[in-house]
Amino acid sequence: MKSTARTPQARNWALIACLLVACACGSVLKRHPQAELPPIKLLAVLPVEAVVVAAQPKAVDVEVPVTALPANAGLVVSAQIYGVMAEGPRWRFVPDLVVEQALRDLPADGSLEARAAQLGKAVGADGVLYGSVSRLREREGSEYGARRPASVSFRLALLAVASGQTVWQGSFDQTQQSLSANLFNWWMFWRAGPRWFTAAELTRLGVEQQLAELERLLE
Repeated sequence: MKSTARTPQARNWALIACLLVACACGSVLKRHPQAELPPIKLLAVLPVEAVVVAAQPKAVDVEVPVTALPANAGLVVSAQIYGVMAEGPRWRFVPDLVVEQALRDLPADGSLEARAAQLGKAVGADGVLYGSVSRLREREGSEYGARRPASVSFRLALLAVASGQTVWQGSFDQTQQSLSANLFNWWMFWRAGPRWFTAAELTRLGVEQQLAELERLLE
C-alpha cells in the first residue's frame, strides 16, 4: 500500500494554492474586543449606494477627470446580493419590497452605517448588509472578443443591529484580464468559464465571493 503522506513539494503546492485563494479575496473581520458576534438569523439589505471617487493625480497641477457611474450602478450590485442570497439555503432575508417600504419612513441623510442601523430596527433584522459601488464599467465587445473588459469596484459591510457595530467588511475590485495575463484570475474562469464577462456577471462573481466569506464567519 502506498503512503498518503504529503511530500515537501506537495505541501509547497498546497501552500501556493491557499495563497492564491487568499489574494483573490478582500474581506476583513472587525471583531470588537469585548463584544461577541450575535447570531445573525435574518438579514436586511440597505440599497447599495453609488459613490464617485476621483483618481489620484500624478502631479499637483494635473486635473484628473471623475469617472462617471451608470445611473443604475447601485441597483446592479443590490440585485446581485439578493440573487445570491435567494439561491443559498443559509440566508434568510427581508424582501426588498419590505425594505423599500421601511425606507420611506426613515431619514435619508446620515452615514450608511447609521442608516443601516435604523433599517435593521425598523424591519426586525439581526444584521444589515450595506455598502457602496465606485466603479461599474461595462464590457465593450462580445464575450469571446472584448475590446475593453468589464471593471467593477464595490465594498460591503455587515452591521449587527443589537450592538449597532459594523462587524465585517469586504471589498471587490477587479478589472477582468485574460488568464494568461494574470494567473490570479483563475478562480473567475473556474466559476464562469473562459470568456469575457459583463459588468453584472463580474459583480455577481464578486458578491458570491464576499458572501461566501461572510457565511464562513457566521457558521
